[in-house]
Amino acid sequence: MRQATTEPGVFLTDPLAALEGWAGDGIAIRRFEPGRYLVSGAELVRTALAGTTTPFEAKAATFGAVAGWVPGSDRSRPVNAALAQELDRAWQAVPAERITAELRRSAEAGEAWPGALSTSYLRLFGEQLFPGLPPRARQTLQDALAASDGLDRTSTALRRLRGRFAHSRADAALHRWAADRAGPLPEALRAALGSADDVALALHGLVGAVCRAAAMVFAWTVLLDRGWRPGSPAGAILRPAGTPQPAAHRVREALRLWPVAWLLSRKVTAATELGGVSLVPGDRLYLCTYLLHRDPDVWAEPGEYRPGRWAGPPEGHKARYLPYGFGSAACVGSRFVNQATAKVLECAGALDRFDLRIIEPEPVFGSLLSPPVVRPVPPS
Repeated sequence: MRQATTEPGVFLTDPLAALEGWAGDGIAIRRFEPGRYLVSGAELVRTALAGTTTPFEAKAATFGAVAGWVPGSDRSRPVNAALAQELDRAWQAVPAERITAELRRSAEAGEAWPGALSTSYLRLFGEQLFPGLPPRARQTLQDALAASDGLDRTSTALRRLRGRFAHSRADAALHRWAADRAGPLPEALRAALGSADDVALALHGLVGAVCRAAAMVFAWTVLLDRGWRPGSPAGAILRPAGTPQPAAHRVREALRLWPVAWLLSRKVTAATELGGVSLVPGDRLYLCTYLLHRDPDVWAEPGEYRPGRWAGPPEGHKARYLPYGFGSAACVGSRFVNQATAKVLECAGALDRFDLRIIEPEPVFGSLLSPPVVRPVPPS
């Protein structure tokens, strides 16, 4: 196992260039600034992900905003079980005709993806997750999703202010909806959290985490199906290209190549050692699935989009394929993102008469790994 404890700061200014330079170099842990370490060795990543409090503290992506929330605890397990049940019910309940109509509507409107796809997922599955939510309240959730997507690419003081306003309105809407709502998820949240404010915060976190992640995975898969590669310029046209590969394989491969949760964070809470590096409380680990998923010792042609590899995954892939984390803090929405997105892809024949024009060509390595912005256009 190789390690490096000093690296240039290019990772902070140009993550993609740094990651492309480091992919396959065999270095398991490297420091990119004082007290901050990038970890990509499979053994070290799984070690850091295994615990939730000591020596590495975890935060669940979905409910991490709730104070004192510990993934995998007696408090969180009933909530996760209820959430998994509700998400499964949601993606199975929506008919294919409804999905096809929503994809056609978005394409005909020329909406910018992946941002608009977040609200498409909310339109498709929100009625199942939040039955009886008034139309005006549903619109506030869509506004908050749109605000979050905008901040990924351009964060100005005015945009942040508008985002906070949109999110506060969404919290208030969910507060009213969940106050006395029956059902496995709101009841489990009330029992675990007590505070109505925290219940609303948790539900809002669910909307953002699940809808945005699923939208990005769908967009990545469609772009890769159509031959997108890094360096494709603004204005380039991506044309429909049939693929014989099952939708589930395409989703898994898109998540391997461009994992939406590309960087999982863990705070060091006790003095410890990882990969020969001494760590102290307050240090921060960034566990890089982008590099883990491109390990040439496991993946043939690791930089290529090859959905067919999932018909017979290579030996050792389970330790080096962690798109949703690992252990008790793994994303509880992972099954929804995979299964719902595969279902949406199976209905995507409605997009075959549309080209995709690249609007903003660069992926964004933010809290999520967001694909280039594209817009559906009728072929000329």
